Amino acid sequence: MRANQAWLALVLFFVAAGSSAQTTGKALDINLNGDAVRLGYSWRLGNPNYLADAGWLYSQDAGNVVSGSFHLVDAAAGPGTPLQAGLGVKLVYSRTDPTRADGLAVALGGFARYTIPSADRFSVGGYLYYAPSVTSIGDKEEYYEIGVRAGYAVIRDGDVYIGLRRVEAEYDNISGSYTYDSGLHLGFEFRFD
Repeated sequence: MRANQAWLALVLFFVAAGSSAQTTGKALDINLNGDAVRLGYSWRLGNPNYLADAGWLYSQDAGNVVSGSFHLVDAAAGPGTPLQAGLGVKLVYSRTDPTRADGLAVALGGFARYTIPSADRFSVGGYLYYAPSVTSIGDKEEYYEIGVRAGYAVIRDGDVYIGLRRVEAEYDNISGSYTYDSGLHLGFEFRFD
């Protein structure tokens, strides 16, 4: 079972990396806490307002969440503003550990990031994605993730940040919500042109 999870994450990563050869505006995001690690890779498509992302969250106690997303991104209040936002769709596969349930979901949501004008090395942001039972298949009944973060640009193309997130799913055969990750994490984001 773990081999299948690793294979799926590896394939998703290489598809993302292969697609990025024709794009600009790539970023690698790595964050972790005492129980979980998340790897993410995002890239701008031919149109700079289109953003794709592939990610893998591994929790040693809870399981795996593998995702791919597509967003329409722009300055929220017009060109040259410090507030960037994106709306999009995320395809999410999750599997509990030990394997009791798994499923696929299509979640809708978005993110926003604000760079403080008077201190342009500092930024804050957040995101929210939700999939109801009508867009979930397999054992999955519902899925959501929510998070916030505050970061500092140590170098022009590299941020260090602290974040807070919660990733949960509901399954047919598990009573109550199943939490994949919850709490604080520390991360790095590296941007490439």
